[in-house]
Amino acid sequence: MSPSSRLKFQRLLWATAALLFADVVVVSLLAAGAVPSAPAQGLLRGAVLLNAGVALVMLLLLLLQWQRGQAEAEAARAEQVRQREVLDALQAAVVLWDADDRLVLANGDFLKVYGAVAQHIRPGVRFEDALRTAVAANLLPEASAGPEAWIQQRLAQRRQPQQQGPILRALPDGQWRRIVEQRLSDGSLLAHSVDVTELINARTELALARQAAEQARQRLSDAVDALPVGFELYDADDRLVMVNAAATAMYPQLGDLADQRPLFADVVRINHARGGLPEIADEAALEAFIARRMRERRHPGPPHVMQVARGQWVRVHERRTRDGGTVGVRVDVTEAFTGRAAAEQATQRLQDAIDALPEAFALFDAEDRLVACNERYSQTFGCDEQFVRPGVTFEEVLRHGLQSGLYPQAEGRAEAWLAERMAAHRNPSGPVLQALAGNRWVRVDERRTRDGGVAGVRSDVTELVHREQALTALNAQLDALNARLAHLSDTDDLTGLANRRQFDRRLADECARARRHGTPIALLLLDVDHFKRYNDLHGHPAGDECLRQVAQVLRGTARRAGDLVARIGGEEFGLLLPHHSADEARAQAESAIAALAEAALPHGDSPVSPQVTLSIGGVQVAQPGAGLEAAMLVQRADEALYAAKHAGRQRLVMHTL
Repeated sequence: MSPSSRLKFQRLLWATAALLFADVVVVSLLAAGAVPSAPAQGLLRGAVLLNAGVALVMLLLLLLQWQRGQAEAEAARAEQVRQREVLDALQAAVVLWDADDRLVLANGDFLKVYGAVAQHIRPGVRFEDALRTAVAANLLPEASAGPEAWIQQRLAQRRQPQQQGPILRALPDGQWRRIVEQRLSDGSLLAHSVDVTELINARTELALARQAAEQARQRLSDAVDALPVGFELYDADDRLVMVNAAATAMYPQLGDLADQRPLFADVVRINHARGGLPEIADEAALEAFIARRMRERRHPGPPHVMQVARGQWVRVHERRTRDGGTVGVRVDVTEAFTGRAAAEQATQRLQDAIDALPEAFALFDAEDRLVACNERYSQTFGCDEQFVRPGVTFEEVLRHGLQSGLYPQAEGRAEAWLAERMAAHRNPSGPVLQALAGNRWVRVDERRTRDGGVAGVRSDVTELVHREQALTALNAQLDALNARLAHLSDTDDLTGLANRRQFDRRLADECARARRHGTPIALLLLDVDHFKRYNDLHGHPAGDECLRQVAQVLRGTARRAGDLVARIGGEEFGLLLPHHSADEARAQAESAIAALAEAALPHGDSPVSPQVTLSIGGVQVAQPGAGLEAAMLVQRADEALYAAKHAGRQRLVMHTL
């Protein structure tokens, strides 16, 4: 029951009691024979009956007043329960502290997070006291090293929450919470937190996966170093980037150059100076040799054999990389001049090196027939080693996988998928991700060889893809939750319009924009005339419905994208109109009055009109200066609204500055 209703109820109760007491006194006098005169007794008996009738009427009024108060209280309790259910239904901890940093409300998720001290978290408790209770209960592990210093630092963060940004907090049970605090216009502080444990764990797992990938890259580098053939890599500037142990063994006199990144031409000169290239006699021949080798490296041809030291020969294979560098493979063919055994042994060693690679590897010739692959390749694609053998074509390997359902992307379009995959295989353009059955993923990196073949490496990246997918899903959920919370904090529950908080923020922003650019701005304050009488006559539920209909009418009058309609008080609305002239603002206000008149919402107790009407106060600034402030606009519009009410209501009063 409202205070005014309660006062009326008390007055009726005392008046009824007084009438009944008077009847009791008169009846007692009559019973005692204190009134001997018969006419006087008749008058008194009539007065008793009249008082009894009046008392009965007043008792009925008391009953009606009590029932109305009960209905109001029940509606208020139902609204409180609904709001509480909405907050408790959020999958986020929500807590509101007033301007004195005392607890106003906390939802179920918040109490669940801090369950060990939930009995201390009650309305009115100070934030600092609640914080100290949580620290004492060891609910905040990060405070254990220095509780008092940590508490002071946390209190300092709350004084300027917008500058601090979101807070990540670890809890003793291993849970992580992301806390966002925001100071409201009345000085209170709204905080919400969501469980981001899975997101943190996913990031940790992703870091571990990247570390594992780096280790795999290092293993691959080690495998290259373990190759029985010399390997060297030059960058696009022709500087030595990498050389393996076999190449260093071939050129022991150049072992100290590996970490100096010398140019290829300088490597040749140093090699000659230290006894290499014995067939080159003088400096002129050396420079001619360097010039020829530079041309060959720019446009690599077939492998060539050269003498690197007396009695030692190597076959040199060179290829250009996609980024303009040069890869060189040097095979010692000294023994090839005396027999084939050394060549066969080197081939076997190369195959062993391929088998030792941690990734799936396959080499197809110019006719797209398999030349060599390792065991990892057969395992990755679920093929029998008897099937994956030299001579089988790449298309046959793909069709074998299609028959076994290995490629989910080909479901329902096998032939089209096969054509696309064959085209990508024949014209490789860089690494691609390929899905396999069982939600497995491989990274396929294929390159054309000089003789028209294709060499490819397949890396299993299933875990990395799964973690990326999980992280993407978690981020999407977090974004949706943040958007929902932002919408709830900026929207009026009753009308669906912007609330006072959003209105104040937009008004400050638009004033600042108008000052910067010198653009006009207008503000209208609208008040439903005699709304208290409407509520008293129809009741608060009908009053709420009336406000919703008024809000719908005002929303329909907003003509531009930048216009903002907001409910800023009980029956008071605001209409913010950036870039509006005085005439445009006046037309907007008159349009609102006309639209409400057309809606014809019956009032029933208005001295102004039988229908619900509006009083509007407006202010328009044509040329904003440095002194334009939101508070000034609100004050001038409020003065105009007061003038409109004083002049009889159901009208517009507009001020221009």
